[in-house]
Amino acid sequence: MASTIHRRSIEPSDAERIGSVRNFLTQIEAYPKDTDHVYFFRGHSSFTYKPVPSIFRNPGWIANEDILFKELILRCPNDFGSEKSTFQTLVRMQHYSLPTRLLDITSNPLIALYFASETGSPINESGEVLAFRVPKRELKYFDSDTVSVISNISRRPSSFDAGDPTAAITKLNKQDDIKLLLHEIRSEKPYFEAKIVPAHLHSVVCVKPKMDNARIIRQDGAFFLFGVGANKSEAALLPPTYMLAKSSPRLLIKREDKANIRNQLESLGITKGTIYPEIERVAEYIKEIYATKT
Repeated sequence: MASTIHRRSIEPSDAERIGSVRNFLTQIEAYPKDTDHVYFFRGHSSFTYKPVPSIFRNPGWIANEDILFKELILRCPNDFGSEKSTFQTLVRMQHYSLPTRLLDITSNPLIALYFASETGSPINESGEVLAFRVPKRELKYFDSDTVSVISNISRRPSSFDAGDPTAAITKLNKQDDIKLLLHEIRSEKPYFEAKIVPAHLHSVVCVKPKMDNARIIRQDGAFFLFGVGANKSEAALLPPTYMLAKSSPRLLIKREDKANIRNQLESLGITKGTIYPEIERVAEYIKEIYATKT
């Protein structure tokens, strides 16, 4: 049987190619600063990766999103008994690597650089750090009503109809699918009124979670929470104004310098053992340190 030949994609010629932590920080420090915005970052081991939540990366996952949600809870009830909201439940599911409509981001650019300098993928390409500039007035918190609305889409079946984003509020909230969504929302917020804003269902919001998870704390984590596109199988679009690469060069992490960057990050205390505080990850890190090189 013929083997598959992996070909490296052509890197954009106008990108800034990063070969060291110092070079990376120089680029970050050049970003414009003001008191009305906050920066977030995400690192990809390949510059070809798109900033899309894991649930949308496989048709079977998004088609059965509500089933994945229920199956993990019914199989591991003790791990979810303390969660009071669907959003925090999704955060915990993300922690356990279940596909969700959350996209991890961090306020620490060096954490993003760590993930962008990963090696060993099927196609060993240059990585990328994505930078996002979000208006502070648009930041949401874990208890936001908008966050509850979008999060509970996860509990609805693939046939869920989010309606027209330009529809009138009263018209939208009379639809059967929206009434069922309201039922899910009221299970965590009994006071919630039947006034879902149509555009919220089709939006992407930046959310600050509770800092009750050691990994989120270590990684200075936050999330983009994705609503739906034309239908539930499609992701809503990130606001183009959030993407700094639209106005600044893309930051590509040179594949040949990834190992060196990892060593530099380790000297700064950023390692697998520090960003993944779970005991099995720390054990992996210790094992790697003392393994004999062959």
